[in-house]
Amino acid sequence: MKVKNSYIPWSFLDIVAKEEGLFRKRDLEVDFFAVGRTEAEPEDKVEWYGNLVKGGELDAYSVCAWGAIDRLAEKEREKIVAATTSSGYAFSILVQPGLGIKTAADLADIPIAVNMKTGSHYCILSDLERTLPYSKIKVVHGAEPHNRLKGLLEGRFQAVALISPYTELAVQLGFVKVAETKTVDVLAFVARDDIPMEVLTRYLAALDEAAKMMKANRERFRGLYIRTLRETFQGFPDEWRARINKLIDKVAPSIPITTWGELTDYPRESFNSLSTWMSKHNLLEANVTYERMVMNQPLERVQSS
Repeated sequence: MKVKNSYIPWSFLDIVAKEEGLFRKRDLEVDFFAVGRTEAEPEDKVEWYGNLVKGGELDAYSVCAWGAIDRLAEKEREKIVAATTSSGYAFSILVQPGLGIKTAADLADIPIAVNMKTGSHYCILSDLERTLPYSKIKVVHGAEPHNRLKGLLEGRFQAVALISPYTELAVQLGFVKVAETKTVDVLAFVARDDIPMEVLTRYLAALDEAAKMMKANRERFRGLYIRTLRETFQGFPDEWRARINKLIDKVAPSIPITTWGELTDYPRESFNSLSTWMSKHNLLEANVTYERMVMNQPLERVQSS
């Protein structure tokens, strides 16, 4: 299987499963697909992911609860096959110092860099809507967290949405945290629907075992977590990468490790709530139904065994 590596926190179950030989134990070969070191994910995730799957470059990936709904709205080749929730999943908004921005209320009409069509995009919109008129919330595409942090360093962005551990690094670099989201923490696993059922079952069983291992002793995986974080900065200029690596050394012992729980069905209540909100805000590519987009059989086999 070819699986998207979105690094931490989203792909950490896949990373642990591969590192610990949990795929190999089940006679399953998993290769990671990742964006190039000096590249960035495009704004249109629906078309991009669709083309990756159609072109055979990708068989499975994890995505926020919102993105799973949007990405599969018009697709027939993929299904949501499982979900999990995290121990701590919040996006923070970091701003350049000296702008006079102190709270979420000060962000009206300020462009906030997010990764469009992913969790940072939807979480920022839904959370800031509690404070600001929706028309006053402005988001722009800044790609993955490390690229958004790079945009702050370059002065291209006044404000960005970041997730831990990038939030902690941004604070160490002198940027100001002014808000934190408190929204849905569901992560969905999406796979091509023509993958044999027994292969999907083995894949999900490996992820579920990885979740149990992390639950039993998350500190055992701190080194892997930090190493994965460093990988995301490999495309940075040498001087910046050296500076950030020193900061990582400083915060590594205390950075919270985001862990994901044992796999479950994608919650129908979450699906209904999020799809209703997205439709209301004209954020969906097409009409959606839970029955058409969710395939629970592989996970049911894992749970029954």
